[in-house]
Amino acid sequence: MAESGSEKSGGRGVPDGLKEAIEGAFAATERTRAQAQDLSEKTRIQAQDLSEKTRSRAQGLVDEVARRGTDARGTLEGMRLVSREELRQLEERIEQISSRLDELERNSKPQPEG
Repeated sequence: MAESGSEKSGGRGVPDGLKEAIEGAFAATERTRAQAQDLSEKTRIQAQDLSEKTRSRAQGLVDEVARRGTDARGTLEGMRLVSREELRQLEERIEQISSRLDELERNSKPQPEG
């Protein structure tokens, strides 16, 4: 039985329908590959952008912590701690002032006439 020309292509024995199906599969595979490559590139760019933003934000936070640490250190270095002896002297001086104030208040009260 002889095959018709529509079933054979170029005398090789590959039916035209099969040939078209194979070519369609290759074309679909190429389109899918191109789409996947495009999506992969977009994802890579977005990941790189996010990475740079995260790195920049983290560096900003590190800089802020360092600045505040420096400020705190400067504040602490500027503080002068009081010794026990100085504190005792201050307490004595406050007591003297308090006693003197009491005395002044007593002397400033009007004396009753009588």
